[in-house]
Amino acid sequence: MNNRVKELLLIALFPSMMGATAGIAIPLGSLPSITLQTLFVYLAGLILNPRDAGISMLVYVLLGAIGVPIFSGFTGGMGILLSVRGGFIFGFIIVAMFVSIMKNVKILNKTYIDLFLVLVISSLLLYMIGGSYIAFVTKGTIWLVLAGFYVYLIGDFIKIFIAIHAYVRIRSHVTYERR
Repeated sequence: MNNRVKELLLIALFPSMMGATAGIAIPLGSLPSITLQTLFVYLAGLILNPRDAGISMLVYVLLGAIGVPIFSGFTGGMGILLSVRGGFIFGFIIVAMFVSIMKNVKILNKTYIDLFLVLVISSLLLYMIGGSYIAFVTKGTIWLVLAGFYVYLIGDFIKIFIAIHAYVRIRSHVTYERR
């Protein structure tokens, strides 16, 4: 298969997987729902190069912004991006690029522990972006918002382990890694 075609297919894969699983969500009242979206953000960062990971997540955000129901709970539209969920959704672009950049740092030996640390740090980055946006929208304090994020921890650790396991198994077939 042509490398460019493979690259475009991989870029399109992650927004489509995020949209396909958008209905799998655990609502948390005033906080954004627990979803599988971050699993695919992690995988996009691990598999794609930084540019393509960012493009992949940007495609997801733009599709949702124009009304395609690919956000959690099969919702879409600009109203979602302007709500408390918007910070997490915009954060997906930054986090996917961050993961992709970090997996190529020479001191990281691609071990499970290294990948685990990269994904934990990326989760914290996503919490900071999402929390800052929620604090801005609700005119609250960032620390109060972040204190409420403990409900995401177990699910995020499970998604991190799944992403690492899947990545290690498929990386030789589909991944971009700087040589």
